[in-house]
Amino acid sequence: MAKKKKRRVPEVLWRLFHNRARTLCDTIISLIPPPPSPEADCLCNGRGCLGCGGANAMASLLRPTDPPDYRKLLSHCFVVLGENAPSLSVLDPHNRWSQVEIVRRTIEALMSEQPTSSNIICYDYDKASCSSSLSVIELLTSSAWRLLLRRVGDALMIYMLRNASIFMPFPQKALHQVAGFPISDLCFASSKHTSCSRKRKITDEMWSTSLKQLCTRPSCTKEESSNGTSACGGDNCMSKRAHSLAVGQGSSNHFLSLNRKRKRPSSWQRHRKHQPLANQEATQSSNPHRNLTEKGESPSGLPHERSVRTMGWCSCCLVFSTQLKLREEIIIKKSTMFYKLESCSTVFPGKHILNSLKPNSSGASDLFKEIFGSCGSKINGHISPCVHSSECCFVRSTCLYHSLIRLLKVLIRKAQHCQHLRLLEKHCPIPSMDEVAKREWCDDYQSKDNPHANSCTAYFLGDELTEDVFSSKSHESFNTKHSLLRPSACYSLKKQVVSFVWAVSRNIVPPDLLGTPSNWRHLTKNISRLIQMRRFEKFSLSQCMHKLKISRFPLLSSMYEEKGEIDALDVVRHKVLECWVIWFFSCFVVPLVQANFYVTETEHENQEVFYYRKSIWKQVKVETMTCLNGQRFLELNAASAREILRKRSFGFSRARFRPKKNGLRILENLKAPSRMPVKFSSQSNGQRNVSLMRNVKYDHFRSVNCALRDLHAVLKGIQTKEPEKLGSSVFNYNDVYNKLVSFVTNLKNDFAAMPGVFMIVSDVAKAFDSINQDKLLAVMEDIVSDEEYVLEKSLQVVCTKKSLWVNQHLTLALENVTLSHAVRPLHHVLVKQEKGRKVKRGELTFYLNEHIKRNLLIMDSKFYLQCLGIPQGSILSSLLCSFYYGHLEKKLIFPFLEKSCKPTNGCEDEVIHDEPKYLLLRFIDDFLFISTSKLQASRCLSRLHRGFREFNCYMNEEKFGMNFDINHLLDLRSNRLYVGDDGISFLRWSGLFLNSQTLEIQADYTRYLNTHLSSTLTVSWEGKRIRELKSKLCCYLRPKCHPIFYDLNINSAAVVRLNIYQAFLLCAMKFHCYISDLARIVRLNTKSYYDVLETSLRYMKKLIKGSRRICSDFLPIIEVDKGEIEWLGLTAYIRVLTRKQSRYRELLPLLRSKLMALRTPECMSPALKYATDDLHSSVLWKIRY
Repeated sequence: MAKKKKRRVPEVLWRLFHNRARTLCDTIISLIPPPPSPEADCLCNGRGCLGCGGANAMASLLRPTDPPDYRKLLSHCFVVLGENAPSLSVLDPHNRWSQVEIVRRTIEALMSEQPTSSNIICYDYDKASCSSSLSVIELLTSSAWRLLLRRVGDALMIYMLRNASIFMPFPQKALHQVAGFPISDLCFASSKHTSCSRKRKITDEMWSTSLKQLCTRPSCTKEESSNGTSACGGDNCMSKRAHSLAVGQGSSNHFLSLNRKRKRPSSWQRHRKHQPLANQEATQSSNPHRNLTEKGESPSGLPHERSVRTMGWCSCCLVFSTQLKLREEIIIKKSTMFYKLESCSTVFPGKHILNSLKPNSSGASDLFKEIFGSCGSKINGHISPCVHSSECCFVRSTCLYHSLIRLLKVLIRKAQHCQHLRLLEKHCPIPSMDEVAKREWCDDYQSKDNPHANSCTAYFLGDELTEDVFSSKSHESFNTKHSLLRPSACYSLKKQVVSFVWAVSRNIVPPDLLGTPSNWRHLTKNISRLIQMRRFEKFSLSQCMHKLKISRFPLLSSMYEEKGEIDALDVVRHKVLECWVIWFFSCFVVPLVQANFYVTETEHENQEVFYYRKSIWKQVKVETMTCLNGQRFLELNAASAREILRKRSFGFSRARFRPKKNGLRILENLKAPSRMPVKFSSQSNGQRNVSLMRNVKYDHFRSVNCALRDLHAVLKGIQTKEPEKLGSSVFNYNDVYNKLVSFVTNLKNDFAAMPGVFMIVSDVAKAFDSINQDKLLAVMEDIVSDEEYVLEKSLQVVCTKKSLWVNQHLTLALENVTLSHAVRPLHHVLVKQEKGRKVKRGELTFYLNEHIKRNLLIMDSKFYLQCLGIPQGSILSSLLCSFYYGHLEKKLIFPFLEKSCKPTNGCEDEVIHDEPKYLLLRFIDDFLFISTSKLQASRCLSRLHRGFREFNCYMNEEKFGMNFDINHLLDLRSNRLYVGDDGISFLRWSGLFLNSQTLEIQADYTRYLNTHLSSTLTVSWEGKRIRELKSKLCCYLRPKCHPIFYDLNINSAAVVRLNIYQAFLLCAMKFHCYISDLARIVRLNTKSYYDVLETSLRYMKKLIKGSRRICSDFLPIIEVDKGEIEWLGLTAYIRVLTRKQSRYRELLPLLRSKLMALRTPECMSPALKYATDDLHSSVLWKIRY
């Protein structure tokens, strides 16, 4: 099979226009009309032009001497002609006007024809000045466009400007629409329309065929009606009844859906329509043998060759003939069980359906409709007994509908009398102090290099610790170390939660609905998979049904079936089982967990989910709020909160707690709008109140982040225009790279050899929570100094994996900065739509004061006012923190560093003759100081250790790090210094390893040491698994492909290759963890494994090649061959997978053969040998995977 040609059209345009989107060059060639037969008839009078060139038209359009910008315009600019655009009959090659005149005349003509033209070229055009503030005219009148005009002529240029959407190339592989209907509006319009997929059509055809097979009575003559439906002559024809039921019934179940939407008829219409069918069903159900004897069939139930398939269904079982159409990919909504604080006295949450039903026929019928949708809408609550022959119903022995009704009655009764609290105490007891101490000890013990780390990992996953783990000495240590419970240790184990869920299920659900005992093991495993899933993983129908079989449900199985034969009845039984299993997981298991546990993720365990008994969580939360109340927060009554909200347009935030190792962190949701109830409305017109809740009125407020968007845009503009106001702040790898490479280059140029450097790493204690609010407002008053700011609004159509999104961006109007600053590194099209609007300084200051001094949040239905610090979760948090500490540096730290090299009194021997070189970097609140003077570094360390009282800024003593000894601070330890097995020491700072001797940069992998690597993953269980796995591996490699790791200006050739090798090592470990999790459901073949790994190798080569084009003041020097990258990747994969070779017996020989084809060991360079030495990657080999 030939390899598919790579599509050149950008993904955004391809999804919207497909083949209609072409390059500017291809579009022009396609618009050229056929050349005239005699060249003299051409309008160029035989001089030769684009129109008479024929097959050589491309040579006339593009010539060898053309400038690069013109060539880029033809190949990178894309054009989409309108569907209703007229054809171009004649090509006029003459040039009568300039490009500027043509653009202006085209705009004025479009506006005269339609004053409110939607063409982007007309936006914000000022006819008086003949200009546009959106720079569209400037883009369309560049030198490349002027050259194109001379080649194509006025007529073709005007034609394209009027009838085409033009997308010009933009930095970072983006596009900028400069003409045509805005595609942002096209995305909004297309999102309203949906289409049926091919898979759904196949499902409909299968069901249509199944319903036809159910009526195969010999006496019934089938004939195809005009509308394609099956029509039978018999009165008891199942197909006719099924069709009437399928058309006449709606669906109340959110898992089921009909073919199309329809308006519900009036009550009298429904009653008239239901009456004949009900009478007919009652007549037939009263004597089920009547129809059989009339057709000449035996009523005694004797065996018949096709007795099962020739019998019609009884009236009550006819409810299952309705098409149980399930969605293609049903996902269990497990998000409802997260962060629920409400305590319940019942088994399930208060509004659960089992709490409102009675254990009678009516309640069972309502529950039946909830589970199976509208199948039973024709059967009323009053059920009359029916008589079944062994050949009448599709279960052959008894009525399935009545059996389910009987079992559902039992389920409702048991649910209302279940002693769930006893079961909860039995299976999830409150941890004792010894148990909590064990967990805390194991939590601390995991980060150390010890032989029992794997035992600790197994303990967190639910296993018991062995006795040899706890010696008498260690037992004393954890008994005396802790006196209070930590949130990171008082949770319930996942195996305990599974045990509790299964115990309640056995206690409530009748055994017939759980299947045979052999089925319980698989059902319990599926429940365990749901409980053990990580935060953002999805639980689908296929995982619910994994290894569950109809034969293990006696209620649905049939002993009379011919082995291996599948008919329409099997499809119905399978759909019935699916509906029940879906309801069991989504409406039984998930609400059960929600009602009895507080479910949350933690900061120290990445994506893992933890389950706390609500009584324990409430106690921990109350203790935390008691400590915070009066220090950082002040409790307010409703009247005070309403008074604050009355004076502004935005509302308050809702807060929740996230566990961390030593306490709880408050997280505020500032993205959601809020509302606050007011007094009940009094109705003076005499209308009767249906419910008290309907009379409650609310004051609605927009979200905090929405109100701060203007201020955020202004501060981002100031960050770009005046970066000196942020001090030594860095926000990403690009900022670190630009400052660090400049510093290292100067050191190498000023010294013959790399001098010794002295480094300090420190972190501000509770940076966001300790900021002095008054001081911050004073700092920001100097930052936001202009009386007026102009903002521009742009729309971006962003291409994601599954859809197109329209994002709105506000930016500060700055020359040569605005557009590039608004661009995101994604596949997108930039659409400028609104001209700038002005924002007053007073308005910005008001919103900032309200946000800082009057930040309201609600916890447990109580209002709190933040008195200290700034809210985390705000779009301004990182910027405010950076401006705050930038002002601290400018006022205190930088002057101190200038004076720190001068000798103190009586210490003339400490004079430094050469002025030291130093560098200060800060990522939000994480400081890094590098100096060539030990005296300057030691004095800086002492100053940071003392803190800055004026700014309420003090360093966290547990997070100091330095690569030198300081005598007068003996109590200060370097906790961020890491020494590898090769003896090389590194300082850890913001995800980087800084070599304490050479300043070479490596990635910091120590954050993976405290937990199992699988806890960092999010496995995709459904869909195209191979494609998802390839995408995941590429995502794992992308963060480690920055030139800061591969630039020879910073790192040596050996370290560059070591960084590549370590990136592949981590990727290989994550690959194994991903495959191990995926193997629970499906096993991939060796070819799939090999394709995935090859994709990652190609992607790494592409990223390293692309890293040379990073926006930087320095050109990175990256000298790594593609063969070396592939060799390092294959070596890393082989090293990691060899340790798990039982799973990769067939894959490893393929990888080794490809490795041998690349290079023999004798040809290895010293840099490659250094990179693949395990001593230099010892931190990675300590990761548990």
